[in-house]
Amino acid sequence: MPENIFQQVSLDILRLHQHTIRSLLATQCCDDCEVHDAVYVTLDGRYYVWLPCMGKSKQPQTGILLIEDEDSHSRLSWVASTREVKQKDSLYSRVVSVLQRKMQKAKEKFIHASDARLLELTPQQGRLTTKSKDLSLSPYDLMKALYPATHQRQLEEFAL
Repeated sequence: MPENIFQQVSLDILRLHQHTIRSLLATQCCDDCEVHDAVYVTLDGRYYVWLPCMGKSKQPQTGILLIEDEDSHSRLSWVASTREVKQKDSLYSRVVSVLQRKMQKAKEKFIHASDARLLELTPQQGRLTTKSKDLSLSPYDLMKALYPATHQRQLEEFAL
């Protein structure tokens, strides 16, 4: 995305992530479509959601994540690849901790059930829709909007 257009939408992306807690995740498992309402967090350009166990069905390979703020008429959607983060994974406790803090802020109960799954969603392609804009996004655009200081530091290191 050209820099001048990105500057116009980066604040929209950041605000949307700051003002929303919940997301909708649509997946397809065993020829059935499942839609989950879940609290989400972002870490290092990936989304993480805590879902109740999806039975014996195999893990979905892709999903569609929808984050929406009706007050500002903003919607962000991502087609994302998914993977389950296992309890043995070092990332697991870090993500669960962030999810717990976010849910406490929302005054929701965090249920750490043994049959629940922690899913990591890696954005592949996205779309931001606001009152006046409808733009395609790349995972790079997401990283640049959510972590502008990191992005700037990477550019400075590249220039040296």
